[in-house]
Amino acid sequence: MLRRVLIALLGVCGTPASLAAESSVATGHIVTVSPPESAAQSPDVAIGPDGSINVVWLGENTAVPNAAQIAARGHSHDSKTNLYFARSVDDGKTFSAPLRINLTDGDVWGFSISKPRIAAGPDGRIHILFPGNVHNPTTGNTETVALYTRSDSNAQKFEEPRRLNVDALTDNIAKDDGGAFATITVDSTNTVYAAWVDTRVMSNGDMGRLAIAVSRNGGQVFEPDKILLPDIVCPCCQLTSAVDSERRLLLGIRLVEDGYRDSTIIALNAKDQRLEWRRRIADARWEINGCPRKPTSVATRGKHLFAAYYSGAETPDGAYVTHSSDGGLTWSKPAALHTGATRSDAPTLTFAGDVVHAVWQARIGDGGFRLFTSHATHGSPQFSLPEALPIPDGGSARLPAIAAHQDGSLQIVWQHDSTIRSLRWARVDLP
Repeated sequence: MLRRVLIALLGVCGTPASLAAESSVATGHIVTVSPPESAAQSPDVAIGPDGSINVVWLGENTAVPNAAQIAARGHSHDSKTNLYFARSVDDGKTFSAPLRINLTDGDVWGFSISKPRIAAGPDGRIHILFPGNVHNPTTGNTETVALYTRSDSNAQKFEEPRRLNVDALTDNIAKDDGGAFATITVDSTNTVYAAWVDTRVMSNGDMGRLAIAVSRNGGQVFEPDKILLPDIVCPCCQLTSAVDSERRLLLGIRLVEDGYRDSTIIALNAKDQRLEWRRRIADARWEINGCPRKPTSVATRGKHLFAAYYSGAETPDGAYVTHSSDGGLTWSKPAALHTGATRSDAPTLTFAGDVVHAVWQARIGDGGFRLFTSHATHGSPQFSLPEALPIPDGGSARLPAIAAHQDGSLQIVWQHDSTIRSLRWARVDLP
């Protein structure tokens, strides 16, 4: 156990923060969750009401690269991979053997930017949303669909995955990303919200739409999916979600308007998913002729909302964070999370009690990606100086996902080269 005491903590811009003194404890060790002989990518994590740690990730993409797509776009959209689940019931010391979630070998459309999502319900069930591959006989194309499954109450077995989006009958592109880049969350009433980027009517160069399906009974039955935003959604930027104190669903999203691709937060009414408001949170507008493939993370507690995102328009470019103290009506000027980094990216946020934590990947100098963390509170939304997580040197640590334990500690999972690793980290005790 490593104990550290930080005195006269400084904010990200070098000005004194209000957290004048604190102590934190790093617990546990780094554990490799995926089998060492397998190639693994894109993890996500959820903490169950019993304190269990639940992790999903993608296996190796074994699809043969599509030469026509590479010639046209510079990359292949084809994917053939599997989805795996593992669980720890001993505070992250050990994990269960990986369980394959998808029915047929290779029927998942997975990349680092099209990851599976996991959430834990108040009844202990685990909910997973992931992009699946099916052949659409109408279009003759391989179609990406939004697949959902849930576990029994003790997460020992999962139901057969169900498709949440309707058939893509009008697509005219070679690869239909009809139900990918998704997010899933469960609120205190056991309502399950599953949202994804819909491209059923998308042509080359067009944008996607925002689609959602809702279950009022813990995933037993979903209402038919519906479109919430027209074709202004970045077609390959991941969604994120959280539920605020008024039970509104908050979605982190990137919208495309007037040639800009801006990080935005939208709030949806819990009853009928009516759009209540949307706010562009980026300061500088990012004009980019292409998909940046970047999520916008959101965390909420009471009236306080935090959002983190990558921007190529800010100076310097990198990971930024912004804060709202009035439920999302107004937002602070975005602040860089890591001004000393050569490159910072993939920020993710979560609340642990009254403390909001950020974890992201960054390069220092010419080194490989490492993971860094920082935190803030309601009273002082200015984030602390970046701190490197205790990950041994060597390899590349990327794509972090985080969840908070009831004791205030964090569970962090990430892709380290081609393995999935996990660490229980630093409870922050405020004076």
